[in-house]
Amino acid sequence: MNGFLIKSLVGITIIWLVSLLYTLQISDKKEDVEIESNKKANTEVINKPPSRTIKLTTDEIKAKSTAVFYGTHLPVAILSQYGRIIVEPDNVKEEELQELRANKSNVFAYISIGEVNPSRTWFKKIKPAWVLGDNKIWDSKVMDLSAVGWQDFLLNEVITPLWERGYRGLFLDTMDSFYLFTKEKQQQEKQANALSTLIKKIKQRYPKMRFISNRGFEVLPHIGKQLEAVVAESLYASWDNGKKIYKETSANDQEWLLNKLHNIKKDLSVDIIIIDYAKAADRIKAKKIAKKISEQGFIPWVSIPSLDLVGVGSIELEVNTHLLLIDSKIDGHTPFRLEKYQKLLNKFKEQGQKLKVHDIRLGMPIGHMIRRYASIISTLPFNEQSEAYKRWILIQKQEGVIIDQYP
Repeated sequence: MNGFLIKSLVGITIIWLVSLLYTLQISDKKEDVEIESNKKANTEVINKPPSRTIKLTTDEIKAKSTAVFYGTHLPVAILSQYGRIIVEPDNVKEEELQELRANKSNVFAYISIGEVNPSRTWFKKIKPAWVLGDNKIWDSKVMDLSAVGWQDFLLNEVITPLWERGYRGLFLDTMDSFYLFTKEKQQQEKQANALSTLIKKIKQRYPKMRFISNRGFEVLPHIGKQLEAVVAESLYASWDNGKKIYKETSANDQEWLLNKLHNIKKDLSVDIIIIDYAKAADRIKAKKIAKKISEQGFIPWVSIPSLDLVGVGSIELEVNTHLLLIDSKIDGHTPFRLEKYQKLLNKFKEQGQKLKVHDIRLGMPIGHMIRRYASIISTLPFNEQSEAYKRWILIQKQEGVIIDQYP
């Protein structure tokens, strides 16, 4: 009886031990699966928008919306709808800047920190001792940010005049160009520290100055806390300047840039602005690209390579002005007094629309008209006009502008 009891107890113990070992094995396998699953999730999450979506108010969306326009003859009424506008200050008239500021838009002046192009009016003032070398691709001089005198020159000859004109923001470009000529880490650190010193000098002199950087990923650890936004180009759609074609970026390039930008946004708490490229006439494609950019939590601007077009951004524009082409030799200089334009003028007034007159005797309007005007209206017989007129009208049609013949 005792022997039987002992054998039974031993059997039960063995069965319990086998069961325990099997359970532990299953648990280990489950844990391994969970670890692998988490690893996979961590590698995939970088290409997805943040899981926690922060909803912005209408005012916040307006404040963060950004337009980039480097052309002349700024479409002030359109650009004023954006909270931030990046411009090439040499192309901006004083009255345009003042009107933008009066409309409460924050205007950022483009400034090249690390390179100087011969087209700048002050290029001849550059001293040879400030130059690291030549960037032959862009025909520019790469500057030594640590050179004695260069920072003071930038501050006194370039930045101070911009402040006095009314600019309260700077769009900083070519900050890391020194990497072309500094290969040792110690040299690179010296340049990056000099850049940080320059930003601090600007901020000390003009405490209300705001900064946006164009990429400059390598130097962001040195200046990131002074920035409100970082700009990057060609996330989804780029321009191949060599082949002169628009093209999609590769999946590898997208993944690398997304990874970099999401980390920058997380570490520095800055806005990320993306400039991508699409044909002027391809508004549907431009809107799709802008939507993809927004889904990543970034601020889109989809334009053409010259950046002199009203692009597609993060807000829906109100375009309520129409352009009326007249010939002063036929209509005189006060066309709205003529009976033939009264009906047209009254129609637009009733609709809350505006009508702007352009006399073709002064030449054809400069720039791209798409998204600048709701339509172009003309009473001039097309076949009787100059070749310049015909060519201009055809270009506007190709870019998607509505052309109306009146009456």
